[in-house]
Amino acid sequence: MVSTVTIKTEGEPIDGTPDKRVFWSIIADYGLRTGLSELVDNALDLWMLNERVKPLTIDIDLDLQRQLISVQDNAGGVKAPELRLLIAPGGSGNTPAMSIIGVFGVGSKRASVAIGEHVEIKTRYKTNPSRQLDVTKDWLESDDWNLASYLIPDIAPNTTRVEISKLRRPFGQREIDQLKVHFAETYSWFIEQGCMLRVNDEVLRPIRFDAFAFPQQYPPQRSTFRIPVAGFQDVLAKVEGGLIIDRDPEAENYGVYIYCNHRLIVKELKTRDVGYQVPREAGVPHPDASLARVIVELKGAARTMPWNSSKSGVDIDHYVFHHIQQTIIALTSYFSSLSRRLKHNWEEEVFNHRTGDFQDVPTEAPGYMPRFILAPLPRVNKVRVEVLKERNKTIIRDQPWTLGLVEAIAATDVVMKQRFDTRNRIALILLDSNFEIALKEFIVHRTDLFPPRTYTDAHIATLFTNRRNVVDTVKVAVPSIPQVHIDKAKHFYMMRNKLIHERASVGITDNDVKSYRETVEALLKILFKLKFS
Repeated sequence: MVSTVTIKTEGEPIDGTPDKRVFWSIIADYGLRTGLSELVDNALDLWMLNERVKPLTIDIDLDLQRQLISVQDNAGGVKAPELRLLIAPGGSGNTPAMSIIGVFGVGSKRASVAIGEHVEIKTRYKTNPSRQLDVTKDWLESDDWNLASYLIPDIAPNTTRVEISKLRRPFGQREIDQLKVHFAETYSWFIEQGCMLRVNDEVLRPIRFDAFAFPQQYPPQRSTFRIPVAGFQDVLAKVEGGLIIDRDPEAENYGVYIYCNHRLIVKELKTRDVGYQVPREAGVPHPDASLARVIVELKGAARTMPWNSSKSGVDIDHYVFHHIQQTIIALTSYFSSLSRRLKHNWEEEVFNHRTGDFQDVPTEAPGYMPRFILAPLPRVNKVRVEVLKERNKTIIRDQPWTLGLVEAIAATDVVMKQRFDTRNRIALILLDSNFEIALKEFIVHRTDLFPPRTYTDAHIATLFTNRRNVVDTVKVAVPSIPQVHIDKAKHFYMMRNKLIHERASVGITDNDVKSYRETVEALLKILFKLKFS
């Protein structure tokens, strides 16, 4: 076999200078939230690289009337020789091996250009002279990459201030309020470490999501392990999963939360990539499963983090994400199923358990995934009404008028599980009404005992003007009804009348409701052979 050798000769050099259109692609990908977050990221990176020697303050001001934005920090300022990094795409003083947030080298430029057409960047490194760069629409539209820097009257030492005007999209008070929440959530760890983050002079307080419940049998799970990445130090991973006590049905604040180098990247993730929408895993997102939350914290070299370039989402094809994906799915699936199985008693089974310990799950060796050994899930109990209907299905099929009597008993149980201050009163009224309806149904449908020619509609209407006459009529037809049941029903009927007809309200205890329910159930069993216990 004859090998050939390609001979290379040097030709004309090719200019690799990027086109200004790179900025226009940036504009399409970033909005107010992601753009301002980039500026905050830059300040935090510099603060962290300086080992947090001095307290950091970041002020974000949004002038609603004039539609102006400014972001100022005291993280250290930019040295004169490094000013080019503020405008050169890809330029950055950070290295991919640093455990920081910024790595893509377009933070300040991307943020400012995406938000507005006119940007003024003022910076002062330590006590050196203050300088300013103006990024304008004319500069962006020209082919010239040179940008003048100006000496300006001194600003505070170690300060960088970015002022943005001629905004591409206007903002309102709603956007300002949303930004406050976003920053408090995204940078909660940094705020707790001493960073003061202010929006329109309001100091933000950290918002965390680790509000786990600690049921004795089903505690939250936690595992800390290392992920080897070629060419870099291992990524340190911590995964926590469990049921939560801060459920917000409107915000749907369950699912997967991922932090990279202490910064929140994504929250409330409910995609197929983390187990949702998949049968026999977390399943379709639903309020029944809304107590399940998994928190992932990753720490390592910026280049090893599975975030997208705007740090607003996760790169699902990233090696590190693939390494932890099955662990995430295992936890979302387990705790989603647990949430569904406990849904009828969240108050007692979950929300009352606010303190406790995580169940720590070790790994066998570095680079291996943890093996979660989770407690068997509780058996799925049918809703009480379905149990009662199944138990009495033959009677309901042959006597369909009994369906309402069965469901009313189940409805009483539902009422008693609510956090109503007057639930006992509601339950008593429901039980007594159900008993009276049962008496009517018995008289109407037992034509062998109550002939229609005698018990006409008019006669029944007259009869039911007096409960005692109704009860006595039925008692004569069914002498096997124990007198104790009749006496109890009369007692609770009088209690109901006091609620409705008298000036003073009567107190009704849990035992009153329990006793009357047992009485009504016993009477329904005698009259219709219905089964409840």
